[in-house]
Amino acid sequence: MAHCALQLPTTAMLTHFTRRSAEGDAMDNLVAILRTGVIQGSTRMVRTKRAVVCLFDAPLPELHRLLMRSNRRRYEPFGIAIDKRYAFAMGARPVIYMPWCEGCQLLDEQEWWRVVAIDLEQTPPLDWTFEREWRIAEQLQLPEQGAVALVETWRDVDDLYDRFGGAPPCAGVIPLSDLFGSN
Repeated sequence: MAHCALQLPTTAMLTHFTRRSAEGDAMDNLVAILRTGVIQGSTRMVRTKRAVVCLFDAPLPELHRLLMRSNRRRYEPFGIAIDKRYAFAMGARPVIYMPWCEGCQLLDEQEWWRVVAIDLEQTPPLDWTFEREWRIAEQLQLPEQGAVALVETWRDVDDLYDRFGGAPPCAGVIPLSDLFGSN
């Protein structure tokens, strides 16, 4: 008799990472999110150019791989972690991974921002499924309690506390180097 194990969600938290922009470096952008209490959407990497907030549902080992130095032009180790149930209640949903032409045929044009193209026949294959991406249109208001700031090192923890006079507006600050065991 085969046993069927209950499949639990990959994580209880969704993460959003900042990066360098015209406004400042990744830490400056994290500080701006904490000051406003809002993650503003971006049109970067969204085919329809609708502003969306992108979140990851990836477990720690996968986040570690995503945030490696060799991938820094795409992701930097500064961000926010929020409860998945909160994000869902606010309207965040997993993206739909499918060939772009299928997405255009199956979905109303107003929903195309939910599609992330996949093409396994292409060389190299176009496959972003490892990101386990979720999206919400326009912006995401941070929860009153419970958002956690993610930074690279303990030095960054100190910097963040200094920028907020010792009291950043979040539930805590976690140095990813400790989580990933690379301190």
